[in-house]
Amino acid sequence: MPVEKRFRAGSVIYFDHEVGDTLYILKAGEVELSFTEPETGEKIHKPVQIGEFFGLKSAIIGHTRGEVAEAITDSVTIEFRASEFETYVATNVELMKRLLRVFSGQLRNLGIKVNNYLGNNVLYAPNIGLFKIGEYYLNQKKYPQAIQVYQRYLKHYGNTNLAKEAEYRIQICQDAMKTGFLKSYQPLEKIMETTTVDSVNVSIQDTQTTLENTHSVLGTKEAMDLFYKGKSFCEGKDYANAEKTLRAFLEKNLTNVAPAMVLQGKLLLVTALFKQRKFNECAQSVNEFLKEIKDPPTVKQMLFVLADIYKELGQSSNEKTILQKIVMLAPIDDFSRAAKKRMEGL
Repeated sequence: MPVEKRFRAGSVIYFDHEVGDTLYILKAGEVELSFTEPETGEKIHKPVQIGEFFGLKSAIIGHTRGEVAEAITDSVTIEFRASEFETYVATNVELMKRLLRVFSGQLRNLGIKVNNYLGNNVLYAPNIGLFKIGEYYLNQKKYPQAIQVYQRYLKHYGNTNLAKEAEYRIQICQDAMKTGFLKSYQPLEKIMETTTVDSVNVSIQDTQTTLENTHSVLGTKEAMDLFYKGKSFCEGKDYANAEKTLRAFLEKNLTNVAPAMVLQGKLLLVTALFKQRKFNECAQSVNEFLKEIKDPPTVKQMLFVLADIYKELGQSSNEKTILQKIVMLAPIDDFSRAAKKRMEGL
């Protein structure tokens, strides 16, 4: 029988690459689905509407999850197993029509799981993808989420040779939550390059699915990996590594990388430089990026960085000049109002 399940705000209902035979209908609250668009590298966030079902295709066709489902607020869902849902739908014609509409839309995103294997990305085995999600949270020091991912890894892939590493990472996360100190761990890429780790044999396949010949000549996936690593370092306030990684990202051939991702990489680099108080390099990067940027809000955002630099240097007249430019730039928006308010305080 379908069961009502409640999730607290911030809880992850399921992770990308996770195996699952259940699907959900949102009864109350806010749930968001997030995934990376394989063709562009863009991070997509999609809210679930009340009465909408999610986790559909993985439950119906036996595919691993294609997105992360997270409760944004305290939420209530109705959980079905695939067989229960099929029986329920068979007696409701209107629901069947609605199901077909949603299912056809979700099938368009099936390439998320295939990772655009005809294009420029890396085709990861499902367990590798799930393990990488755990590492993403671990790099950001989001220990509860990392523990949750690695526990699910052990549940679904406990017979693989990364299981010992998953257990180790759960332990260091638990220790870090108590002491504030995170013990060292090897990145997944390093583990996959070695032959043994803590007496656990590690090959590049790790499971039945080989990763052989999956890197493209264009290196788009490598560039995207650098972007997400740089972003993770930034969010973890490791600005030195963020700068190094983001510079490497921006030096790649970015022809096939989404312009939005490239722009965000530049903004993150500016942030990393500013946080390290490398004001000369930061101002130089801002001025270079301003030559390329056409979007008014992004231009204003960059100008605010220059204003912040002048503020840190105690050059109030230059700070005021930059703020005046922001105020004068159309259209009038939150940036304009913030700049005007800040000028009044000088």
